[in-house]
Order: sequence, then structure tokens, then C-alpha cells
Amino acid sequence: MATDTEDRIHVERTGVVAMALPFAEAFPLFTAEGERRWVAGWDPRYLHPGDPHAGEGLVFQTMKEGAGTATWVQTRHEPAAGGASYVYVIPDHHTAMVDVQVTPDGESRSRASVKYRMTSLSADADGFVRAFGEDFEDFMAHWAEAIQRHVVEGVPLIRD
Repeated sequence: MATDTEDRIHVERTGVVAMALPFAEAFPLFTAEGERRWVAGWDPRYLHPGDPHAGEGLVFQTMKEGAGTATWVQTRHEPAAGGASYVYVIPDHHTAMVDVQVTPDGESRSRASVKYRMTSLSADADGFVRAFGEDFEDFMAHWAEAIQRHVVEGVPLIRD
């Protein structure tokens, strides 16, 4: 679903990432610190509190290539239930809400349902948000491949 809202673009997409990992190992991969294990260039800078941890109220920043600095706020952290939610804003570019729900899929497998709701904040970002919506299935496939390669198989990330 893509809609124009006062000349801004909004997309909502949901996808699934299948993982050859048990639930207890899969859920932490969707935290600010856990993504370091499988996302090249992911380097969160913690603003509050100033140390790496996961939890509601965590504030951190990351760089988004071609867009700028994203300020993230974790709005939900329910590890026992497999749920985490985040909101991020890149000023004058776009904002997004991200919901992750990890569930067991047998004894040694898990699935993460990932929902993105993204809105452009400027005409400069309309194409970025539109392309994100169009390429979302590929985006989820990349996540699954990266987790398989770097976490399950242990292939080291190439650092920037």
C-alpha cells in the first residue's frame, strides 16, 4: 500500500525473515547491538543510556547512506514474547516505525515478522520511500541471507 499524504509518500510493508536459529538466539539479532552481527556498517551510537543494551526508551543513532543520521527510539522490548518496536527519524528525509515479532518455528528455527511504516518528510525523500516500498521483498531476502551467512555460518562481516 502506497499513498500520497499532502504530497508525501507513505508505504506500509510486512515481510518474514526465516532463520536457522532457535528463538533464544534469533530475537537478540533485532536489537541495536545485535544487528552489528549481521548488518555491514551498522554502528549505533548510544545517546540514552550511553551504553549498549536493549530496552524501551533506548535512544541511539545510526548513519543511513544517502539519507543522513537516523535517531532511533526503542518503543517496545518484550524478549520473552519476541517483540521489539522502534521509531526513527532522519530530519528532512523520512521517518519510520519498525515492528519485529520473532516466533519459534520448530526446535531450531525461528521466523521474524517485520513491519515497516515509512513516510517521506520532503520531496527529496519521496523517491527513496517509494523505492523502499517497491523493493521491500528484496530487502527482507537480504536480511535472511545476511543472518544465514554472518550469524549461522559465521562468515565475518566486511567492516567499512
